[in-house]
Amino acid sequence: MSFVRLALVGGVAAFFLILLAPLRLLAQARGWRLGDWTPQVFHRLACAALGVEVAVHGKPVGGNCLVVSNHVSWLDIPVLGSAAPMRFLAKREIGAPALGGRLARLQGLILVDRARKRAIPAVNAEIADALVAGEPVLLFAEATTGDGNRLLRFRSSHFEAARQAAKSAAGGQTLVQPVYLAYSRLAGMPLLRRERPLVAWYGDMTFLPHLQRFLAAGRLRCDVYFAAPIPVAAELGRKPLAKQTEFVVRGLAEAARRGNCPILAEPGSS
Repeated sequence: MSFVRLALVGGVAAFFLILLAPLRLLAQARGWRLGDWTPQVFHRLACAALGVEVAVHGKPVGGNCLVVSNHVSWLDIPVLGSAAPMRFLAKREIGAPALGGRLARLQGLILVDRARKRAIPAVNAEIADALVAGEPVLLFAEATTGDGNRLLRFRSSHFEAARQAAKSAAGGQTLVQPVYLAYSRLAGMPLLRRERPLVAWYGDMTFLPHLQRFLAAGRLRCDVYFAAPIPVAAELGRKPLAKQTEFVVRGLAEAARRGNCPILAEPGSS
C-alpha cells in the first residue's frame, strides 16, 4: 500500500510540473495573481496522496501577513500550503536537488542559508517585499524541526521583515498571524507519544526512510490552528514581537492539548 501512495505522490509532483507549472510560470512572468492558487492545488493533491487530512481552525488572513508556525516535519509545508496560498521561508538545501529546486522555485520559496548570518538582512528584505506586495510568507520561527512534544524558543531574526514591511505598507502596519500545527490522529486513533517519530522529522533522520515509514503507518490528521493576527507597527521591536507570537502559539498548543480552543472557529477539513 505504501508503494501505491508513493506512486501517487510522484504523480502529483509530475502533474504540477507538467500541467500547472506552465500556468504558474506565465502568471509570474506577467505579474498576474491568477497563478497564486496553483501551489495550493499542488499541496492539497499532495496531502490527499500522502493520506493527510487537514482540519483548519480559525481563518488565515492572507495579504501582508507573516504567518508564524511551530515546525514538526517536512509535512508542515504541504499541510499549511493546502490551507491557504502563501510563500515559504526554507533552508537553502531544499533548492539544491534538481527536482526539489524546480518545485521550490515554482512555489515561490524564499531560501535562506542559516549558516551565513550576513545573509539574513537580504532575506528579510525579500520577505518584506513579498509582504508589501500582499503575499503572505510562512516563517518557522523555531528555525528547526522538533519532536512535536514541545515548542522550542522562537528566534527573532526574521521578525525584522515584518517591521520593515510595516514601514512601506499602507497605513504603516503589517500583520503577524500565529499558527499551531497539531498532528493528532494516526490510522484513526489518537497519535501516541511513542508514535510521534513516524510523523516528526528531526535530528539526523533521513528523508526517504522516514517517508517510507510514514506511508506504511496509515492515514494522518493534522489540526491547524490560526489565531487572531497581531498588528505590527514599525516601531515595535523584533524581539518583543517574537516573544508575543511565541506566547500566543504556546497558548494554542495548550488549548489544543485540552481539546478546547474557544477563541477559534469550528474546523473545516480540506
